[in-house]
Parts: sequence; C-alpha cells; structure tokens
Amino acid sequence: MSEKREEENESAGRDSHLPVMTKEVLEVLDVQPGQWYVDATLGQGGHARAILEAGGSVIAIDRDPKAIEKARLELLPVFGERLRLTCMNHAGMGEFLSSMGVDVSGVVLDSGWSMAQASESGAGLSFDAEGPLDMRMDPTLQRTAMDILEHQSAEELAEIFSNFGEEPLAMPISRALVQSRSRGRLPRTPKELAAFVSGVYYRKGYRRSRRHPATRVFMALRIEVNGEIDSLVRGVSGVRSILVSGARLAVLTFHSREDREIKHLFRGWVREGWGRLLQSKPVLPGKAEIEQNPRSRSAKLRVYIAN
Repeated sequence: MSEKREEENESAGRDSHLPVMTKEVLEVLDVQPGQWYVDATLGQGGHARAILEAGGSVIAIDRDPKAIEKARLELLPVFGERLRLTCMNHAGMGEFLSSMGVDVSGVVLDSGWSMAQASESGAGLSFDAEGPLDMRMDPTLQRTAMDILEHQSAEELAEIFSNFGEEPLAMPISRALVQSRSRGRLPRTPKELAAFVSGVYYRKGYRRSRRHPATRVFMALRIEVNGEIDSLVRGVSGVRSILVSGARLAVLTFHSREDREIKHLFRGWVREGWGRLLQSKPVLPGKAEIEQNPRSRSAKLRVYIAN
C-alpha cells in the first residue's frame, strides 16, 4: 500500500533533508547546461540544487513562503540569475510559465512533503507538535484540519481518511472522533490527535507497526486541507501546453491515488498524439536509496515527453 513521505515520521530525525530519486530525476530530465527547467515543488530545494549544479537554470515554485525564503537565502547567492523564485500554488503554473515566455526543457513535480519542511512549517504536521491542528502549507487557505474535525460527519471523515489515506480503520476512527466531539473532548493538537488515533488502534487489537498508527489520518487531513490532489492534476494539466518539443515532464508521487491520476493524464495525452512516455512503467527508487532514505520506498516517477 502506497504512502506519502510522512509515513516515516517516526524516523524524521534521520535524513530529513534528502530529496527523493535525485539521480533518476536528473537522468530522465536529461539536464543540459543553459536550458531552463522548472521545479514546481521546491520544498527544501534538493531537486532544484541538483539541476543547477548540473548546469541547468531553474524556475522554482512553491506555495510555502518559508520554502521560497529558504532558497532565497541559501541558493540564490550561489546560483544568481540562473535561479528564479516564485511563491505560488503549482496548480496555476501553466499560465504563469506561459506569461514568462521562457522555453522550458523540463519540469519536475514532487508531490511529497519532506519531514524537514513539515516540521519547520509550524503547520502541525508532526505527531508530537503541541500547536493547533492547522496543516495548511499555504497560510492564505481558509480551512484548517481542526475545522474539518469540528464540522464533518463521521461518514465524511471516513471518506477523507479512506480516499486520501487508505486508512483501514477509517470508520472506527471517524465514529470515535464524532463521539468525542459530542462530549466536548475532541483532540485539539497534533499530539492529542496522534494519541487518539493510537488509542483506537490499540482498542482494535493493533499493537505493533513499523509506522505510527496516525500516519494515514495525518496524511489524509493534510491532503484534504491543502487540496493536493486537485492542485496536482491542475498543475500537471496546465503545464503540458507550454512544453517545447522534446521537453520532459517528470512527476514523483507517493500515494496510489496520485499515481493513478498522473498515469491517466499521461496516457490520455499519448492517445491524443501530444507526446509519448519515457517508459510504460514508473521509475522506482533503488534498494540503496530506500536503505538510506526510507521515505523513498513508496515513490513512483512517471515521465512524459512532448512531441
């Protein structure tokens, strides 16, 4: 079963800054000196830095202002005019890139969040956080994770946990949350929610696991709060029309729902005659990377090449 990177929250202190499949991303993008590439999900800057070090120029996009500021301080002084930074949701990057009038030779979009970005965001994405249940990576968004827990029915919560987290105990957890809400005892911090979900697992007879019991619930809430599936589909769909002939679009996913969406989009484009796939199956991380960076184990890299 596929999971996003925070499924390794319990080992967040180890290798939390490592980008996933950097070598493979550089290979599939076929980075050439002097060409422009887009890192549509800048995050900690790992993929952007690798492209820049290979001689490419990068337009880096992220909806998280802290990610942009980090790159402004750490990458811009090193790479100068070869790096352009923009704070925006990648859902609108097609129109934005079109307005820039730059020939783009490749785009990489990494749908996961690094644990470093999650812990530094202050958005309540880690299991031991004591702050509010927020989970917004874009501070301009209106709805928080707490809003969802306070207002959704058990059935609606279960649908979120099941669709976006593939949570096997979606309904028991949802019913327990609604019951606690009716008694005024709803979890109000990430730490409290993690303990609450762990309690449901314990009562259902689950005792040991290689990952925290609350992993899938946290993932599902974060995807719902940030509209990540919609942003992914809109962003990837919008960027197709600005790709020059031979340009490559590489998308890294960490969740089966996301991978299905990208596979469906790419295959549709191939049927329309707009391009081809680098290969029919996704590129997967090697054993060495999974050993070094366990969060990479659920990664799938799909690549589209424009005609």
